[in-house]
Amino acid sequence: MQTAIISTGLAIVLFLCLYLGFRTGLRLGMQTAKGNVPPKLAPVKAVKEAVMPDKPDPATAEMLKGHANMMAYDGFLPEEKR
Repeated sequence: MQTAIISTGLAIVLFLCLYLGFRTGLRLGMQTAKGNVPPKLAPVKAVKEAVMPDKPDPATAEMLKGHANMMAYDGFLPEEKR
């Protein structure tokens, strides 16, 4: 019984993947046939944009600065470190 449930689940997932892939390919193919070339995605640029936002808001910058200060704390005063 467990095998049947797993097989059914995998069949549904495989069907959905094939359906969505066919639908996406058909849409892109029809756009190309009409002369609309879809924009080429640069993976390196997309990852850089996702990792490094252009300009963080001031609240986030202040919070990150406070977090960096907390992580740098070692329990000693500046004059004790000498």
